[in-house]
Order: sequence, then structure tokens, then C-alpha cells
Amino acid sequence: MSGADLVYSHGVESAYWNPAGLSRLESTTVLASQMKMFGDVSVNYFGAGSKLGSTGAVSLTVKSIDMGDIPITTVEAMDGTGSTFTPNMTTMALTYANAFSDKARFGVSVKSITESIPRASASALALDAGVQYENLNDIQGLGIALALKNIGTDMHYTGSGLTTMAEEDNLEDFYNVEASHDKLPSTFDMAVSYKVSGATLAATYTSHNFRYDDLTLGAEYELMDMVFLRGGMSLPMLEDDSSQEDEVLSGVNFGAGLKYDLFGTKLLLEYTYRSQKYFDGNSLVSLSVGL
Repeated sequence: MSGADLVYSHGVESAYWNPAGLSRLESTTVLASQMKMFGDVSVNYFGAGSKLGSTGAVSLTVKSIDMGDIPITTVEAMDGTGSTFTPNMTTMALTYANAFSDKARFGVSVKSITESIPRASASALALDAGVQYENLNDIQGLGIALALKNIGTDMHYTGSGLTTMAEEDNLEDFYNVEASHDKLPSTFDMAVSYKVSGATLAATYTSHNFRYDDLTLGAEYELMDMVFLRGGMSLPMLEDDSSQEDEVLSGVNFGAGLKYDLFGTKLLLEYTYRSQKYFDGNSLVSLSVGL
């Protein structure tokens, strides 16, 4: 649904979309997913969550980006040394959520973010927080949600990989290059959803601190609490500078989910196809197991 439904998001994946949705978790659940982006770049996601009775729900999630093997080049070997390296980009989150009442829910995530290349690395701590409110103004099925994501410390690379050599007056000397302190790409989401006759209609406006804002629209149709059909799209809120249009990578998404109870174990298999402007569309497959 292009991330449009932050009001009724639920399950372990809510730790990513809106932490408040984790409070809807019904049992201990394990989730794994992989998304092929382009080339040999992929995103892997794993999470496990559990209901703690009336005290709420908790989850631990890990997301990593696999950039593939990158050839090592030097000034002397510009075509490659024959060796490769793989950058590490990982986010680990601990999430807690609970319900204020049968209408209002809240959740918060504490995240550790790490990135590394050979002989240099950076890390940061961040916070996500979200709320969900259902049956707004006593209208059955109408809900709103707010989510604040990636509020935290700056990313700053350090390590011997930033050491370089300079030569002056036939004398060689080594010095460290000071890397920049870069803020995390934080967002603020404002969402509204409406459930009616097995369908969910959703819209989310997202404010970004680094780029243009966007509006996402999505819809889901549920059949017998077993089959789920979904679609969504993202609409960039471009300013007068049309050059920003080149930054748009994603467009229309669609997907489906199948939920099945097998010997008391709840299985949920989901597939999503995301179109992109400059690359081939990418696919995401996820499997949830509820114990």
C-alpha cells in the first residue's frame, strides 16, 4: 500500500511503519522478508515480537542492506586489485507498544544504526514514536495516526580508512581527514484511514527533513480474512523547481497476502511489486509465522 496505512498497521512489521501498531499483536510472531531493489542490491528484514498481556507488546527487528561485492580500486590499480569488499548497513530496533483504550494506541522504538566500509565506520542512535486513534468522532472505521521517525544523533565516520598521506619538500606525512557529521533522514507522518465492507482506504502525508514531502495513497480488500489484495502509489509534492522530479524512484505498487492457519500455527505469506522510474521494478516477499 506504499506505506499509506499507518492507522491499522499491525504485526511485527509495524515496528517499521508505525510502532503503535505492534500493540495489535495477538501472539508470538516471527517475520522475515527480502526485497530485491536493483542489480545485486537487496534489503533483508527480520523481526520477532510477543504479546505481554495487558502490559503491551515488544519486538526486536533487524534490517540490513546488502550492497553486493564491490571491487577494490586504488590509484595504481584503477581497474581493480582483484579483491572486493561489502559495505555493512544495519538497523536494529527494540519496540514497545500498548493501548490507552479500545480506541487509542501508542508505540516507541529505540534504534541502533551502523554503517561500515573497510577501516571506517559510523553509528547513531534514533527514536521512532507513533500513535493510532480509531473511530474518530464516533465514525466506525475512521481513524488517524501520527508517526515521528529517525530522531537521533548524527552519523560520523571514523577509522584508519580516513588517514591519508601528503608529501611536501620531499617529506612524507600522514594526517586524518575529518568526516562530516550528517543528520539522519527524519520524517513526520500524518495519516488517515477508513475501513468499510472489507476494504481499507488510506492516505498519508509525509514531511521529510532532506527532500520534498510526499503523499501516499493505498487501498486493501480483504476476502474471508484469508486473502488480501493491495495497491498504492506515491505522489511527490514537488515545488516550482522541476529538477526535483529526477529524485522520484518509486511509483505504483501492488501486492497480495495469504493467511492460513496450519495446525494452530498462523502463516501469512505476502508479495509486493514496486515500480521504479529509472530501474526495473523490485519485488518483496515476506513470511510471518504466529505461534
